[in-house]
Amino acid sequence: MNKKYLIYVACGSAAASANLVKVRLWDLLRKKGIDAELQTMRVSEVPNTVKAKRPDLVIITAGSFSKEALPPDLPVLSGLPLMTMIGVDAFMKQVEETLSKAGQ
Repeated sequence: MNKKYLIYVACGSAAASANLVKVRLWDLLRKKGIDAELQTMRVSEVPNTVKAKRPDLVIITAGSFSKEALPPDLPVLSGLPLMTMIGVDAFMKQVEETLSKAGQ
């Protein structure tokens, strides 16, 4: 993976949980040699931001989120594993698989 990926991390207020997930994800990606730009935002901002600049992946830390306003082929993952640190390896495998498809 030598492409620079764009990942949006969103929560209800674009504050604590999104920033926590962003920092943890950035560290894990860096350790795997994956170059990515991570941006935090409110869940409510995701649909319009995606229209302006489509990311390779969206990670949601909010409890409830509807993909209805997003393109059906846009990958969206729950950031819960990076908040709880439970299931991180499986989560990172999903992230890597998603980004490898985006790099094709």
